[in-house]
Amino acid sequence: MGETGGIRLERLASDSLYATISPSDVDIGSSRFSVDRVTRSLITGDLVWIKRVDDRGQSVSDLLDFIDPSGWSDGTRYSDGQWYVNVDPVGGVRLYKSWADALEGSIAKAVKLVKPSGTYRISLQVQQGSQRWLAQTVSWTLNTNRDVADITSLGDGFTKQMATTVSGSGDLDCLFDVPQAFCGNDATNEFSSYLHQLCLRQEIGANFKGIFLLKRKGCMVLDGSESIRDSELFYACDCVITEVATEINTEEVIHSQIQFVTTGAIQLLYTRAADYLLQEQPPNDKILQESDFGVWLETPA
Repeated sequence: MGETGGIRLERLASDSLYATISPSDVDIGSSRFSVDRVTRSLITGDLVWIKRVDDRGQSVSDLLDFIDPSGWSDGTRYSDGQWYVNVDPVGGVRLYKSWADALEGSIAKAVKLVKPSGTYRISLQVQQGSQRWLAQTVSWTLNTNRDVADITSLGDGFTKQMATTVSGSGDLDCLFDVPQAFCGNDATNEFSSYLHQLCLRQEIGANFKGIFLLKRKGCMVLDGSESIRDSELFYACDCVITEVATEINTEEVIHSQIQFVTTGAIQLLYTRAADYLLQEQPPNDKILQESDFGVWLETPA
């Protein structure tokens, strides 16, 4: 095939974290607020859906009045919204409208906050983000295994076995790096430090979606065939980080050794990846929206 492999990561949606916010939790001057257990639940760069809820965790119509109206695209407050977060070591959270700004963590680019009218409950839930290249990848391995069940009957002369479930596991070898704000790399890349943090996430899990590429889009195979230049060949599966290790050798750069197992289906796909949603022609020209928060539609260039 050639040498056009790689890996992309996507931050998966998670369970909700419930917390209480009060006027004393909001620092207007630094556009920062704090909630309990946030350092064990959120990671800088997460796309978080913040909702105002009641004591049972159900959404209410009351507004998120600790966030300035400028935090929404239309300048109007709502009872919920989605922002990228920057989480500092002591549990402070700043909100941003872009992933790159969240990694940078600048106060000037943060969404402005105001004192809330009182104390109330909110929920924070990590949403699926965009797929991002894992920078500094040295190698990756993905293993698939199929369990078998012994169904040999008494008196049979030969063993009989039946194929059952498929499972997977793998590992990543990355050069350890810090976020782009400190080293000037492309802001669209993920870094192995994220997977180290993911392993420590206690409240809402350590899941990610992995796109393990055997051939990248825009690259030719070794025989020079142009017919598949715009296609990708890749494995797609949801994964859980199980182990991370840092290898330090005086003669080499620092490496991250990351182990994972798959959860759910493992797919080997060959496709022409599209960045937009195709709409059928009339009369079947409707798009089904399955959530109540909105859907992004992009127009092909």
